[in-house]
Amino acid sequence: MPTQLVFIANLVIAFVLIGSVLTRLVVRLRPHSALVFALLPLLNGALLAAYVFGEDSYRDNGISRWEAYRSPNGALGPMFVLSIGVMGLCAALLIYAAFRGSRPLLRASALGGGIACIVLVIPTIAGFSLN
Repeated sequence: MPTQLVFIANLVIAFVLIGSVLTRLVVRLRPHSALVFALLPLLNGALLAAYVFGEDSYRDNGISRWEAYRSPNGALGPMFVLSIGVMGLCAALLIYAAFRGSRPLLRASALGGGIACIVLVIPTIAGFSLN
């Protein structure tokens, strides 16, 4: 999977989550319609996992990025696990907020997920792609 695809998808998801809060789109939707936003962090986590465990295109010998870039005592392993965990938590909070009809929690979860995409997931993608 190309690095650019994962990077651009992450940025789009971050901007949609943050933009939905800034434009108040997430507030204007019916609470159950806001469940669509929960799919975004799940998609981001799935793309990140597929990228990290996919074949490293630089080496092109069947080794995954997980095996190629993660040092035994380095920070990439925990950063990846934290990225997946935060995306899962964001999705869970968005689902909970949508079912409860809590617009403040919905806005906070979308904003937090968007910021996490920028602050945490981008460095994780960069770490697994820099040679």
